[in-house]
Amino acid sequence: MKVAYQGEPGAYSDEAVAALFEGAQAVGFPTFRLTFEALTLGAADAAVLPVENTTAGVVQEVSDLFWETPGLRIVREHVQPVRHCLLGWPGPVERALSHPQALAQCDRYLHSRQIRSVAYHDTAGAARAVAERREPGTAAIASRSAAARYGLYVLAEGIQDDSENRTRFIVVERGEASRPATAAGPAKCSLAFVAAHRPGSLAQALDCFARREINLTRLDSRPMQGRPFEYRFYLDFAVNGSPESAEAALSDLEEASAEIRLFGTYPAA
Repeated sequence: MKVAYQGEPGAYSDEAVAALFEGAQAVGFPTFRLTFEALTLGAADAAVLPVENTTAGVVQEVSDLFWETPGLRIVREHVQPVRHCLLGWPGPVERALSHPQALAQCDRYLHSRQIRSVAYHDTAGAARAVAERREPGTAAIASRSAAARYGLYVLAEGIQDDSENRTRFIVVERGEASRPATAAGPAKCSLAFVAAHRPGSLAQALDCFARREINLTRLDSRPMQGRPFEYRFYLDFAVNGSPESAEAALSDLEEASAEIRLFGTYPAA
């Protein structure tokens, strides 16, 4: 089985693949877009993607690519603790390379030590670059396993601003998204919708869940390309105990929305 992820060997997404798919072949890609393309074109059987972090928030590019890419469904979620390390060579550190999400998760640590943040496409890729370049004063923020892989010193460990730092990953496959009515046991449902362009439309959309006492576990907005100051909303909700109520709420939302796309119903982590 081939499982796609964004990044290089030793990245946190690579570790998530190993935790979820024992014995699978993990295949890394430089960007999220290429990861999505690999899955849609059949170069991978599944993909493991980060969707939100407890410190840095939502990974917006993944959300946007889900909207753009039909024929995919979420089948599982996985929450993984993330413990960042400062990797490099002995001596003063002036700059740190890493993925923007990792840099954001270590912002206070870097600011307090006057270490300049340098964005890189991937945490493990940053570690590899530091190992290859051996530039004085340059370090990477990545995992301890990346240090072992690329032969770097762990200069500091646990540098994330929040000791409870976690990233939520989803497993994505090709196929039709499951609806809440199919849920067996505690589950989540993920979707995106565009509210009707009239006063009170967002409140009406959210009331589909509120009047049934269904808990929303995520709600955020993204601007719509080509439609200035109009927004698309991404929403996750819990399907606990009553798949029928959750299905009814989704049906009402479909009627109340100008546009909607279901991403899947899947077991909650």
